[in-house]
Amino acid sequence: MTWLLFISGAVVAGFVQGLTGFAFALIAMSFWVWVLSPQLAAPLVVFASVWSHLISMCSEQKQKSNISLVLPYFIAGIIGVPIGTYLLVLINPETFKFILGLFLVLWCPVMFFNPQFSVIQKSGKIADSLIGFTGGILGGLGGFCGSLPSAWVMLKNLSKDEQRYILRHFNFGIQLFTLAAYLFQGTIHTEHLPYMGAILLSVSIPAILGARLFYKISEKQFKHTVLSLLFTSGCFLLLTVLLH
Repeated sequence: MTWLLFISGAVVAGFVQGLTGFAFALIAMSFWVWVLSPQLAAPLVVFASVWSHLISMCSEQKQKSNISLVLPYFIAGIIGVPIGTYLLVLINPETFKFILGLFLVLWCPVMFFNPQFSVIQKSGKIADSLIGFTGGILGGLGGFCGSLPSAWVMLKNLSKDEQRYILRHFNFGIQLFTLAAYLFQGTIHTEHLPYMGAILLSVSIPAILGARLFYKISEKQFKHTVLSLLFTSGCFLLLTVLLH
């Protein structure tokens, strides 16, 4: 049962990340939280997310580069990662899952009705940096770096291409840095190696299929897909706390 849930989570999360550019941790942990401890799952989530990013980016058509769009998020996020990796061994995992799950469950239905906040839409690089910093902390805590930025770029009413560009490159950079931090801190052990091998085999094809599907869906379909995934993940996180 452990391996069935683990591989199922990797397959679904790989496809979703290929499609949306984020959400591997949110989807995978919905499966893995039932059979893996947070300390075991967190490095696996980050490793799998980095791998699925690499696979999907190498298999799809090239996007126009716009580094200035993602740079404020990334620089601030890098600063936040070490804080998150430090908190990983201190924070109560149930409290963390409850707060993140509650945020997603409350926020997603509101965003479904497409609220317009001119203050957020006109916000600049400083606000983007603060979101990136918080995302970096969440990334260090277990690969959840895309949860808050995904909400933010949607509130800014960016196009689906801009949203995915920011989320993909921010998540890839932050998770690559997080993976390096885990290695430096000795968070990854031999116990992780069999799971990493399974990830290499189970994530690759779903990530490629998700990346190719992105170009076949509309702005509205993309938004509703992201919101549905985040809301479902939030429900799972709250459910795991209630059943603990």
